[in-house]
Amino acid sequence: MSALVASLLFTPSLLLAPAALRTPRLLSVRSPIPVCNLDYNNPDVAAEFSACQALDTEEIEDELAMSGVVPPPTMNDMDMRMMLVELRLRKAGKLGEKKAAAPKKPPSNANAFEVALYEKPAFKELYEKYKQARDTNSANLCTEYLLDKKRAKDRYGGTATYDSTVAEIEEALNAKVEQVVTSGKVAYAGFPSNMGEAGVRMTLAVFGEIVDMTWTETDDGVSSAGQVEFEEASMAKAAIDKYDGVDMGLGTSLELRAL
Repeated sequence: MSALVASLLFTPSLLLAPAALRTPRLLSVRSPIPVCNLDYNNPDVAAEFSACQALDTEEIEDELAMSGVVPPPTMNDMDMRMMLVELRLRKAGKLGEKKAAAPKKPPSNANAFEVALYEKPAFKELYEKYKQARDTNSANLCTEYLLDKKRAKDRYGGTATYDSTVAEIEEALNAKVEQVVTSGKVAYAGFPSNMGEAGVRMTLAVFGEIVDMTWTETDDGVSSAGQVEFEEASMAKAAIDKYDGVDMGLGTSLELRAL
């Protein structure tokens, strides 16, 4: 054996220690910290959690770090996994702010102001604008103008702001409501009862094939109401655009609402 080979084999700094003798990697002890409130019954959450179970702690930390998320050293393994589940779901657009719930239809005994908030989006937007601007007088005028115009004028009239605010209110109330039509189903009301079901069907059939229809005379004995289902959503939209809000000379207007 040459002197060079001997020196390489027996130089202490070059000797490799057996695996059993290596110093084990120190793992930080992490305490439980809540991350987020995930719905474990959600199939998307369950599927993503199952996928994250196959990863080790280092892989989880690396993936979080690639998105700029650094877990605190006190966070335990399970919470880090749930943090990664949340991150993946948010990136996929499956988790985040919930859509606003559809406004609840007011009861039959609702006042004119409550009905206008539900049926007139432009009026509701105007009212909310006044509230956000802390314009209490204008917001109150919105309410009282719908409930009792005379009383509203007695309380708020005589000023330049009264006239301009009333003009804005009237414009909002008269703004055309664009309905979102996703099916061929439409609820209608206001056709004269003397037209009968056949007359109403004939009037609506000009917009397309009618799949199903109901008709009933209302309690006042003057008008009728019911539902109609067209073959396509485009037909329903055409009927709504044509007749919703049309004055039939009975003191009320036709009402067609997409279902």
